Amino acid sequence: MVNILHIIYLVLTWILWLYSLFIVIDAIMSWLPILSNSVVGRFLDKIVNPYLNLFRRGPFASFANSTGIDVSPIIGLFILYFVQNYILIWIFNTLLRLVG
Repeated sequence: MVNILHIIYLVLTWILWLYSLFIVIDAIMSWLPILSNSVVGRFLDKIVNPYLNLFRRGPFASFANSTGIDVSPIIGLFILYFVQNYILIWIFNTLLRLVG
């Protein structure tokens, strides 16, 4: 059972890392309209934008409108890293104590 939990943890960590990579690539591609309008750019937008749109509301939207800088990728990455490095570890440590 411990091995299964370890594998699940590794898969979830890998998925969060891959999604973080998608966010970074999408942010870089947004600087070049040729790349963001490509097939890969539209695919990444469909995957990344639903998550980043959560941070494009409220005070962050007014900041982006006044400065022209979209900080949603930075906030999204920060939250993903927090979940990966603190929440997942806490959950799996708790599960390991319960199982083992």
